[in-house]
Amino acid sequence: MIQKIGIVGLGALGIMYAELFQDTLGREQVYVIADRERVRRYREEGVYSNGERCDFRYMEAEEAQEMDLLIFATKYHGLAEAARNARKACGEHTIVLSVLNGVTSEDVLGEVLHPAHLLYCTVQGMDATRTGNRLTYTKAGSIAFGERDNSRTEATARLEELLLQAGIPYVIPGDIIHQQWSKWMLNVGVNQVCAVWGVSYAGVQQEGECRDAMAAAMEEARQVACAEGIALNTSEIREWIKLIDSLSPDCEPSMRQDTREGRRTEVDLFAGLVCALGRKHGIETPRNDQFYEKLSGAPYSEG
Repeated sequence: MIQKIGIVGLGALGIMYAELFQDTLGREQVYVIADRERVRRYREEGVYSNGERCDFRYMEAEEAQEMDLLIFATKYHGLAEAARNARKACGEHTIVLSVLNGVTSEDVLGEVLHPAHLLYCTVQGMDATRTGNRLTYTKAGSIAFGERDNSRTEATARLEELLLQAGIPYVIPGDIIHQQWSKWMLNVGVNQVCAVWGVSYAGVQQEGECRDAMAAAMEEARQVACAEGIALNTSEIREWIKLIDSLSPDCEPSMRQDTREGRRTEVDLFAGLVCALGRKHGIETPRNDQFYEKLSGAPYSEG
């Protein structure tokens, strides 16, 4: 049974999941784990969700206790350092889960933490938007998770029990790796278009240049994924666009939040990977080449 939950990273998803678990399971079961300076800043400046200050329980990484569930919600470029800092929270029975964008964060966590129970995960359907230390959202979305080989294990059963208890929607798909790549395909489109054009979801929810660019970028991602042996199909693009149409038009995906706040983006997870796989398999990726240059400031180079 999962009783102690550690959250590493207080971006949009970190705040949202810390709040959801705390509201349903109680403050004594949820810990935000961070280095000493971040803990000090969180306590002094506060963290807010939908206008209310969050009364989170903070734990300094240097003094962390072993968690039953350790959730990573950092940005990708800070993941390895965050994992190293959180080593004391990962023990023999800890389930480790990443809610990061992309398809490679589990590889990083495996290399740094060597967890006994590393579940693969992707999250979808939320419209969480963070500005500074303030989060707003109307939809919490759902969590898809599973073992890499899609087997049902004690770890998947424990996490399923927790999510049921917390009332957080979830699915255990038949192929979690396929699901991760499919969600990555969506992010290649919606994250980058909103960042490049400087728009919220409203910008891609109507016919026009942004919506067309989103679909084109996703199609390039689909083609390179298929070349890698991940059989994404065009119907998945249509289903993801339907999901985007259901989100609050005023909210923004994470990469647009990053460009608005002047933060480093995760372009290497999206256009960078599409371009790299395109070069590998001889597939042209003009839309993602354009996005990579606009978001990184330089043309894509394999070197």
